[in-house]
Amino acid sequence: MILYRYIAREIIISTLAVGSVLLLVIVGSRFAKFLDRVASGRISLDILGYLTLFYTPYALQLIIPLSFVLALMLTFGRLYMDSEMSVIQSSGVSQRQLLKLVFFLAVLVASLTAFSSLYLTPKAKFASELLLQEQQEKTGFESIAPGQFTKLNKQTVFVSQLSEDKTLLGRVFIAQAENDKTSLALAKQAYQQVNDVSRSRFLILEEGWRYELPAEDLTSNFLEFERYALRVGVYTPPSVKEQVAMLPLNKLLADPRLIAQVELQWRLGLPALVIVMVFIALPLTKVNPRQGRFMAILPVLLLELMFLGALMSLQGVINKGQWPIWPGMWLVHAVFLLLGLVLCWRRGVFQK
Repeated sequence: MILYRYIAREIIISTLAVGSVLLLVIVGSRFAKFLDRVASGRISLDILGYLTLFYTPYALQLIIPLSFVLALMLTFGRLYMDSEMSVIQSSGVSQRQLLKLVFFLAVLVASLTAFSSLYLTPKAKFASELLLQEQQEKTGFESIAPGQFTKLNKQTVFVSQLSEDKTLLGRVFIAQAENDKTSLALAKQAYQQVNDVSRSRFLILEEGWRYELPAEDLTSNFLEFERYALRVGVYTPPSVKEQVAMLPLNKLLADPRLIAQVELQWRLGLPALVIVMVFIALPLTKVNPRQGRFMAILPVLLLELMFLGALMSLQGVINKGQWPIWPGMWLVHAVFLLLGLVLCWRRGVFQK
């Protein structure tokens, strides 16, 4: 029992360490993309932290299986390198008993992955989409500062004055280049308006002038206006796939559409991946001390990435109707499970 607690503790600590590093890298990369959208004025700085937080469950459902398998390889690789495994086996502990211990831990990790993929991720995606929709209805002037040129979608904006609530611009200059045409606009003031039907964002300019600079034919236009609407953002509703990804489990189970059944297989397939990878990783943990424990990590890591990549690819293939829903993505699990059972049999893992 002491030995089992020792091995379990080492695996759990390694899983947390590897997972923390991967989470920091992946979420940090997404944070940088959100920050770029803030700089371009597409989203507000106020929701940057929330969007990053809502992305975390999606990252976790992919990181947890990968972290557990890597932790398994690191822990058992160190036991072989330090000759601790020889002592463990000489004391009467077989590979089969170690498999039972690792399988129990894998069930716990798979349960945590299932909680993330079945509950947390769709809930976080829905909250993120709701937050972005609310942002569309608010002012888009958070990145604008008086006396500075600011990129706002396809327009470059310069303002001399900005109200305290950041809803009204004063003495506005706008430059826009599109389809080989350049236009300039000057206005006494401007504010944002969202169309109720299309939900597109418009910048309403009041009391100003608009110039279209000479093109190749040297023609130019001049317009004086009291009120002029300039589109600065087009609302793009979530796709059908994104809408299905946001469905809670109870609605997903009741949805008869093919895309919903594929989404359900994807959510259930991630926890199952953890269980299957145990049968592949454990037989490959045995390493020669002269080779180093990292020699066995690379093939296992490549196999898991191939496993995950095959699930993602088959998800798109099934949605296109090019592969039946049954066996669907479970075929990938069956192939890798068969590979794992063969490896366990060849390496004597099932022997008492």
